[in-house]
Amino acid sequence: MTQFKEFAEKIRSGKPLLGTWMHVPHPMVAELMAQTGFDFILLDGEHAPVPPDILYTLLPSTEKFSMPVLYRVRANTPDLIKAALDNGVTALIVPMVNSGREASAVVSAAKYPPVGLRGIGPLRASNYYLDEASYVSVANETATVVQIETAAALEAVEDIAATPGIDALYLGPADLSMSLGLPLGQLSDGLRAACRRVAEAARKNGIGAGIDVASLDYVPVYRDFGFNLMTYGLDTNFLVQGGRNCSEAMRKAVGR
Repeated sequence: MTQFKEFAEKIRSGKPLLGTWMHVPHPMVAELMAQTGFDFILLDGEHAPVPPDILYTLLPSTEKFSMPVLYRVRANTPDLIKAALDNGVTALIVPMVNSGREASAVVSAAKYPPVGLRGIGPLRASNYYLDEASYVSVANETATVVQIETAAALEAVEDIAATPGIDALYLGPADLSMSLGLPLGQLSDGLRAACRRVAEAARKNGIGAGIDVASLDYVPVYRDFGFNLMTYGLDTNFLVQGGRNCSEAMRKAVGR
């Protein structure tokens, strides 16, 4: 069960940690995604049909290849956070955290006493209670990541970053741009300033700084800002793009 601590340490290290998104809730997809060569999978329970009560069907496929899973809950509520952790996700990411108080609520829900208020019941995470004592002894090492996606969150980012128990800030470029009235899909001057502020807050508190990468051209810029936790690509896009590449190659081969 050392994977929880090891992944959290990697997140906080400042060294590049590269992940990709998974939306399709099927074990075969999870098993294939675990072999893509990324450092982790960001499994999306916010905008995709991946509620925590089906994680037990997906995680065995990623664990087969020792692929860490950073699972995004739908909302900052104790029931969703507890359910995800009880199923054994490697790390947790919580969307729309807008204040230090909300960040503290994340930690409270994610950590066992005396750090937080998480209730004991780690069904799958503890190997169905066969390894309960061992799991509970390391469970509070599970990485907790919060998303900075609104103007309010940006204003409070220093307080959020200083919250004990937070391991990384993860900037959502699309939502943050929309909240700030900035153009979507562009690394505008306003978004650049926001990126610098988020990365600096993370650096000052010794935690990771994450962001989703819309274009590989942005990667050197984000690294210069101080981001180390980066996601790129999506399982559904891999299917479509791979299929389109194959069909185009086939048409060329037959002269169409």
